[in-house]
Amino acid sequence: MGIIARQTIKGSAYSALGAIIGFINIGLIMPQIFSTAEIGLTNLLISLSAIFGQLGTLGFMNVSVKLFPYFKDSKNKNNGFLFLLLSVGTLGFIICAIAYYIWKPFLVNSNVQSSPLFAEYVYLLIPLIFISIFYLLVDSYNRVLFNASFGLFVKEFLLRILNLAGIILFYLDVFDFHAFIIYYTIAYGVPLLLICLLLLYKNQLSIKPSFLILDKKFIREIISVAAFGLISGFSTIAVFQVDRYLINHYCDLSATGVYSTAFFFGTIILLPARALIRISSSIIGEDIKQDNWGKIKNIYSQSTHNLLLLSVFMFILIWGNINNIMKFLPAEFESGRYVILFISLAFVVQSVSAISGVIIQYSKYYRQHSYLMLFLIVLIVVLNIVLLPDYGIDGAALASFISFVSVGLIQIVYVKIKFNAQPYNYKHLVMILLGGFAYFISWLIPDFGSLIIDLFVRSAIISIIYILPLLIAGYSPETSDMLKKIFQFFVKRDNK
Repeated sequence: MGIIARQTIKGSAYSALGAIIGFINIGLIMPQIFSTAEIGLTNLLISLSAIFGQLGTLGFMNVSVKLFPYFKDSKNKNNGFLFLLLSVGTLGFIICAIAYYIWKPFLVNSNVQSSPLFAEYVYLLIPLIFISIFYLLVDSYNRVLFNASFGLFVKEFLLRILNLAGIILFYLDVFDFHAFIIYYTIAYGVPLLLICLLLLYKNQLSIKPSFLILDKKFIREIISVAAFGLISGFSTIAVFQVDRYLINHYCDLSATGVYSTAFFFGTIILLPARALIRISSSIIGEDIKQDNWGKIKNIYSQSTHNLLLLSVFMFILIWGNINNIMKFLPAEFESGRYVILFISLAFVVQSVSAISGVIIQYSKYYRQHSYLMLFLIVLIVVLNIVLLPDYGIDGAALASFISFVSVGLIQIVYVKIKFNAQPYNYKHLVMILLGGFAYFISWLIPDFGSLIIDLFVRSAIISIIYILPLLIAGYSPETSDMLKKIFQFFVKRDNK
């Protein structure tokens, strides 16, 4: 796992730094200076553009990972693969733009009373959709060239720095809200621009067409992979975004703002899994092509082990400090308390089952993965429709929890049946039980009165109770090695 290990460490570091900045942006500053409706607007625009953007790729992100090895040829500029991607992206954007203009009157009329701010700025969906489509396609190309950590740097870290700058300018009255939302839109295009510049610097930004390897049989394979990739990709992004649209529909933009802020705390749990998936998917795609199932099973085993350790740790840190989190936020965000619980638990399951989904997606059973993702989006929409009217944003979070647990278990069982790969053992149960014990001890700790002191002491106790025994018992050699290297680095610096 040399490439995966290096890229995952770098990607996780960027994601972690981005999460800290995201917490400052979303958890600390925005709730204090923006209204819940304004927060809801920024999240709803990004959510809808992400859904449209995924549709606009026409499934070619899946083609990048699954079929790029057949195009790969540095001497021939990868046989025109980037030209193919950009051509598909252009077609996809035209289709999405037409769909937007057809749907726009409904969007405006249905929101002009309950969410007037969204109706006012709905036009920003067009540039955001364009950015989303081409970022997804160019980033997928960058990833299969094994530059995945750079994509994480510009999207997870740099973009949040740019957003923080915009928030500060709004706070200082340099921007009014109109200027801020325009700046916010422009900032989302920066990662796309920087990835293009990286490809240009590495002489990998060739848009010269080539049709040498595109015979009829291969074209049919591309269309098949793209079609099922479209279903899978759309469903994957929709399950993370569609709830905001439904909340805005059944509640209002303010409820969307509260939900989005609470949702952010749960997504912290997914950061290591996202970094690992971005990097390992290309490796797994290559190994499946070479029928190297021994290596794939090794990746599966190590990944699920480390992801469970990290996701349980982050869950108990978040839920163990839930009262402190609520103190950080204005009073109107109290209604998001159980959103944090359900979304966090859902993403623990999502993290642990993540690699099983990657294996299915890039194997010969990719069609089944698409059907499974389609089932997931149907399930989450139906559960939202059932639960939202009676339970509000808690119902939306519960819908996500039920959906992710159901599909996660199906993926794990499917991989066991089809590939005889089952990475779970007693160590996973020990990590879960130890996490429960660490949370129980934190629950017994009385409130220290001071928010900072309570947060520090409670987090330190949780960390010691959970992490220390696992490291001593050797449950995560990778984590132990990383900590040793960090320690040796600082010792060497002190000795100079």
